[in-house]
Amino acid sequence: MMTMTILNLLFLTILINIAKADHGNQYHQIGVKPLGCWIRDQQNKPAISSFEKQNPHVMDSYWLRTDPVMACAKAAAAEGFNVFAVSNRGYSRGGLPMGGECFTSCSAAKDFAQYGKWKARCAEGTGGLLSMDVYSLDVTTHLGCIKNSLRGYAIPDMEGSHTALFGQPHHREHAIEKCAAVARSKGYTVFGITKGGRCLASGDAYKRYTALSSSSGSGINCEEGKGSEHSISVHLIVGITEFDQEPINNSGRRRNNVARRQRNRE
Repeated sequence: MMTMTILNLLFLTILINIAKADHGNQYHQIGVKPLGCWIRDQQNKPAISSFEKQNPHVMDSYWLRTDPVMACAKAAAAEGFNVFAVSNRGYSRGGLPMGGECFTSCSAAKDFAQYGKWKARCAEGTGGLLSMDVYSLDVTTHLGCIKNSLRGYAIPDMEGSHTALFGQPHHREHAIEKCAAVARSKGYTVFGITKGGRCLASGDAYKRYTALSSSSGSGINCEEGKGSEHSISVHLIVGITEFDQEPINNSGRRRNNVARRQRNRE
């Protein structure tokens, strides 16, 4: 009986570790990267403001949230914030870790480290009562649509170059986020989506976009940022390195500033 109990506990531990690995890979594929465990607040003043109940993705009770990192990532991305944190881990009745409060703001990239690193480890990637796990997020802004070239794609095809881009593109979940993550891993800041999910990117993608955008016209259908059979939806990646010294509220100003930096590089 004792042997069976030990085996059951070992099997449960293996399942939990597999689930953690799957989650980590899932987060990485959509551009979510851990920045470590940090002190959450001092004298009841949090380094980053709580974002609970301010976005549809974080309207539920965070104590019962089954995937708090993904929920907070979606809330931050919806607001155009590129750094977020999770803290206050809860527990289910079975004792397994669940839940986590979402913290993010337009200045989170600048503010999260102000109280220093937490000396102990955070719990399961969702912080603790006095600590928070901080993550960066590839935030994208839509630049516009261009026509596909009759001789091929106007921006080079990235399909099959990474495990995140295997399978049928038009059936791919989080197609925009996965393409952004792969593009950024190659050092690219501009990428395109066509045919409902196919990933296109290159070092000169912005130059290709500007060369074609003036001649493409304004009546192109981009199908919710994923292009179409004859068009490419072009996106710009706004990462933590673009924002750590430049917290900005206005998304229009952010897009113009980053686009200007991209033009200067080229």
